Amino acid sequence: MRTPPQFRSQQVPAHRTLANLFRRNIYWLIASIPPLLLLAESSIAQDSKNQLRHEQHKTSDAPFLEPAAAVAKMAIPDGFDVSIFASEPDIAEPIAFCFDDRGRMWIAENFNYQTRKQHTDDQVTRIQILEDTNGDGVFDKKKTFTDKLTFTSGLACGFGGAFVGSPPNLSFIPDADGDDVPDGPPEVLLDGWGINDRHETLNSFNWGPDGWLYGCHGVFTQSRVGKPGDDDDQRQFIDGGIWRYHPTQRTFEIFARGLSNPWGFDFDDHGQGFATCCVIPHLFHIVQGGVYHKQSRPHVNPYIYDDIKTIRDHTHLSAHGGARFYLADTFPAPYNDRSHLFMCNIHEHAVLTDYMVPDGSSFIGKHGDDFMPTNDMAWVGFSVEIGPEGGVYILDWHDTDVCGNAVNFPNSGRVYRIMPQGAKPIAPPNLREMSDLELVQLQMHDNDWYVRQARTQLQFRASAGTLNATDVHRQLLTLLDTASTSPKRLRAMWALHVTAGLEKNQLVSLLDHEDEYIRGWAVQFLAEESTINAFQPTGPGLLNTALSPAEPAGLTADVLEKFAAMASDDSSKIVRLYLASAVERLPFSDRWSILQRLISHHEDIDDSNLPRMYWFGLEPMVPNHPEKALRLVVNGQIPKLQEFVARRMVSGSVEANLNQSVQKSTGPSPEWQWTIQKVAPGFRVDSVGEGGLVYHEVFRNKIAVQMHPLTRETPSRLIRQLVVPARGKTKLNLRVSHHPHGDWQLNVLANGQTLTNQIVSSKTVGNSEWLDVSIDLTAFAGTAIKLVVENTANNWMNEWAYWNRVEVVTED
Repeated sequence: MRTPPQFRSQQVPAHRTLANLFRRNIYWLIASIPPLLLLAESSIAQDSKNQLRHEQHKTSDAPFLEPAAAVAKMAIPDGFDVSIFASEPDIAEPIAFCFDDRGRMWIAENFNYQTRKQHTDDQVTRIQILEDTNGDGVFDKKKTFTDKLTFTSGLACGFGGAFVGSPPNLSFIPDADGDDVPDGPPEVLLDGWGINDRHETLNSFNWGPDGWLYGCHGVFTQSRVGKPGDDDDQRQFIDGGIWRYHPTQRTFEIFARGLSNPWGFDFDDHGQGFATCCVIPHLFHIVQGGVYHKQSRPHVNPYIYDDIKTIRDHTHLSAHGGARFYLADTFPAPYNDRSHLFMCNIHEHAVLTDYMVPDGSSFIGKHGDDFMPTNDMAWVGFSVEIGPEGGVYILDWHDTDVCGNAVNFPNSGRVYRIMPQGAKPIAPPNLREMSDLELVQLQMHDNDWYVRQARTQLQFRASAGTLNATDVHRQLLTLLDTASTSPKRLRAMWALHVTAGLEKNQLVSLLDHEDEYIRGWAVQFLAEESTINAFQPTGPGLLNTALSPAEPAGLTADVLEKFAAMASDDSSKIVRLYLASAVERLPFSDRWSILQRLISHHEDIDDSNLPRMYWFGLEPMVPNHPEKALRLVVNGQIPKLQEFVARRMVSGSVEANLNQSVQKSTGPSPEWQWTIQKVAPGFRVDSVGEGGLVYHEVFRNKIAVQMHPLTRETPSRLIRQLVVPARGKTKLNLRVSHHPHGDWQLNVLANGQTLTNQIVSSKTVGNSEWLDVSIDLTAFAGTAIKLVVENTANNWMNEWAYWNRVEVVTED
C-alpha cells in the first residue's frame, strides 16, 4: 500500500514562507549568472524553446528536479511568470483539481494508483483544499476535506458539496454548511463504472452551460452505468466518449461516443464542446449524439460507417491532457480573443494552445503556439484550470513514466500557475455570500470563471427553493434582450434555463431569434423535454441508437412542426446541427419529416458534421423501414446517405451484431474484405479476433486498418494468391504499427516458407511510430505463391496490428 505524506497544518509554517521566498528569488539568481555560463544552453534555446527530443516515449531516466529547478528549466513566454502554487510534500499524486465558489483549489490525490494494471482498494485517496489568501500564486492555507476515498479520478464542487468519481461509483459528498467537513458519508449517485484500464476511468469533470455535470471516459475501460440497484437492461454502456449527469434531475446520459482516452473537455463562449485526446488525432468538436473517431475498438453500433473526424489541421506528439478555453481577461493578445484552447502535451512536455476558426457547422483547430515547453522529461501535465484572477493552472502528475506503467517518483506532484508579469492580486472571491441579483450581474463578467460559478450557485439556489426567482428571471430576461454580443446573450439564456426561467412558449419564440446560437440552444432545450436520449439501452448493459421507445417523446405537434420548418428554411448550418441532434431524441414516427428537410440542403454535402449526424438519426430506422428510408435519401441532396442506406439494408439487425464490441472474437465479414483494400489491395482478411477489422482515417498521422489475432494460438491473416513476375525485382512492402500499450509478432510466409518473423513494438518502430518492412520476393520469380502476412500474438495483451501499407511492387 502506498502511504500518503503526513498531513500539514492549515497555516503554513515558517519554513514554508522561507521556501516560497526561495522559489521567487531563484529566478533573480538565475538571471544574475554571467551570460557566458549560460551560453551553451541559450544557444539551444535560440533554435527552439523546447530543448527535448521530439519523439514518442513511455519512460525516461530523467533526474528528479525540485520544483524551483523545474521552473528554471521552463521556457516561460516573454511577459509571463510561473509560480509554484503547490508541490510535494504538501501534495502528492494529484490526479484531478477544480475551484470552488470561494476561489479555493480542491485537489484529489490518488494514492491507490500503482500501475495502469494495479491499484489498492484501501481508503487512502484524499481531497485537500488549498487557499491562496494573498493572491501571490502560492497557497498558504490547507485543509483535508476527506482522506477516506479509494481511487478518485474526477472531482467537481457544487450544490453544497463535492461530486467525486471513484470507480465503481460516482458519489456526492455533502457539505451543506460549507465548513469543509463532510456532513456524512458519500452518497452513491451512479455505479457500474469500470476500472479495466486505470488510466481511462471517469475523469475531467466540468459543469456545462446547461447545468449538467460533464465528464470523459476512456476506450479501454468498459462501464455499465446506472443507479444503484438498476438491472442490466436499465444501465448504459460506455467504452469511450463524453457523458453527463444532471444534479437535480438525477439523470445520466451518454452525450457522445468514440474518441480514445480523452482527459480534457471544455465549452467555448458559445457553449460548443471540445475534447482533447491521446493516440488518435488530438482535437474534436463534440456534438450531442455524435459518434467520433475511436481508438482501436469498434463502435458500439457497427453501422456508423463514417464517424466524425478530428478538426485539427496540424499534428502534435500523442497524448494530450486537460482542456480549457481562455475566457478570462488577464492574458494579453492573442490569448484573450476567447478562441484559444490551452492543453497539456504529455510527450512533448509542454503547454500548448490551439485556436478555433469557424467552418460550417464546426471548426478548424489551428495550432496557436508551443506556449510553454517545460524541458523536463518528468513533467506530466494532464489537467488545466482557469482561476478567478485569470491565471492558467497546470496540474503535473510528475513522473518519468509518462504512461503510468510504473510509478518512479512516488509522492510527488505539482500545480503551477501561469500569469502575466505585473498582474495585480485580487481579493479572494466568495460567491456563496452574494445576493441572487449580484450573481445575475456576474453573468456579464469578463472572466468566465465568475460566470460559471455564479450560474452553478443560481441553479443550486433554484433547486433548493431559496432563489428569488421572480426578480432573477426578470433581470436575466432583460440581459437576454439587451446584451450586445452572442456569448453574453447565451449566458443569460443558460442562467434562465438552469433556474427554470424559460417556459415552453418562450423557448418556442426564441426559435425565431436573430442569433443562430440562441435558436440552436432553444432547439436543444426543447428537445430535452423528450424522454429519449441518443443512445437508448437496448439489451443487457449495451446501448445503440434509439429504438422505438414505449414512452412518449414529450414534444408537442407544434414544436415538431416548427422544427421541420426550420430544417427546411433556416439558413444556419449551426441550427441544422442542433436539429440533427434533436432528431436522435425523437421516436421514429417524428423523425421523418425533419430528416426529409434536413437532407434537402445540397450545401451540407461537405460539412464536417451534418451528413454524419443525419445518418446517425436515420440509421436505426432503416431495418424496419427500408423502402421509406431509401426513398428519403434518393430524393435528398446528400449522396453519402444513399450509399449508407444501401449498405444498411443488406446488413443484419443491431441486436445480432451489437455484442461484437465486447466479444473476444468474431468471424469474417464481407464488409472487412472491402475495408482491407484501402491499405492492402488484392489481399483478403481471415481469422480476425477482438474488435473485428476497423478502418482509421487517422492513426499516428496516417490512415490505418486495425486487426487483432483470433486467439492466442491463431493469428489474424492477410492472404493473397499471386504469380511473381518472371522479370524485374518484386518486393512486398509493409508499413505497420502497434497499440500504444502492446506489441505483436509480424510473420510473412510464401508457400509456407517463413520470410520474416519480427516483433512490432515501441522498441522496433521509428520516430514516426511506424515500422517499414521490405521483403524481396524475387526468388519466387515466374511462380505462383500464396502470400500470408500474419498478426500473431506475442504476450496476449493489446496485440492489435495497424496496417498502413501492404503492397506488392515490381520494379524493372
